[in-house]
Amino acid sequence: MATCPAPTSTTPVALGALLRLDSLLGTAHAAPFTEPGGLFDRWVDGVVRKGYPSYSPAQEQAVMDELCDFADGWSLPE
Repeated sequence: MATCPAPTSTTPVALGALLRLDSLLGTAHAAPFTEPGGLFDRWVDGVVRKGYPSYSPAQEQAVMDELCDFADGWSLPE
């Protein structure tokens, strides 16, 4: 069995970005990772066992949405 990536890895950020893209493009590329018992659930289980906090895929997407919306608000006008 593979070891859990370090809790400081970019796994949650990448998932949040993929979920955001899926929602904007109407795709479902994140689905294999977010299915119950899927890769993200297994990653979360490992992180929690090590005593670190974890967040749901919906929470990761919400954070990415906020970051992107903030960045969009600070973009230079054309």
